[in-house]
Amino acid sequence: MDIRMEKKDGFKVAGLAIDATPKSNFGKLWDELFEKVPYQQLEALGSGQSLGVCWDMKEDGSFRYMAGYHSRDVGKARALGLELLDVPEAEYAIVPVKGPTPKNIKDGWIYVWDTFFPQQGYRHAGTPDFEVYAPGDLNSPDYQMVLWVPVKKA
Repeated sequence: MDIRMEKKDGFKVAGLAIDATPKSNFGKLWDELFEKVPYQQLEALGSGQSLGVCWDMKEDGSFRYMAGYHSRDVGKARALGLELLDVPEAEYAIVPVKGPTPKNIKDGWIYVWDTFFPQQGYRHAGTPDFEVYAPGDLNSPDYQMVLWVPVKKA
C-alpha cells in the first residue's frame, strides 16, 4: 500500500457528533447532518471537504464520531446549529483505500494496525483520525478515498 506521511496544521470541523462503537450506524448520522443542513451550505463553511472524524477512544472500544465538513466560518457553523471540533496540528499517515464504503475503511484500518504500525515503527498519536471522502459513488468497487491516521514513532 502506498502510504505517505504529511504534517497538517490545526483546523476545525463542523458537524454532528455521537458516542459510537464500531457497530454504530454512521450512515444515519450523515443522513441527519444533510437533513439539518444542505450539503452546499456545509461545503461553503470551508474547503468543501467532508470528513468522518473519530476521537476520544476508550478501552471498551467506544469513541466519539463526527460527520462533518472542514470549517473556516465558525460563526456560520454555530448559527447552523453544528458542533465544532478543534483539531490540533499533527503528522498523519495518509492511507489510500479503495472499494465500497464502509468495507474499504475497515480494511484500511486492519492494514494500519496489523501491518503498517508494526512494520514501520509507528503508533497512533491519540489525536483525531479521519475518513477523508472524495466525490463519487461510495458503493462502487472503484471508489477511492483516504484515511488520515495521526502517528508518532513507537
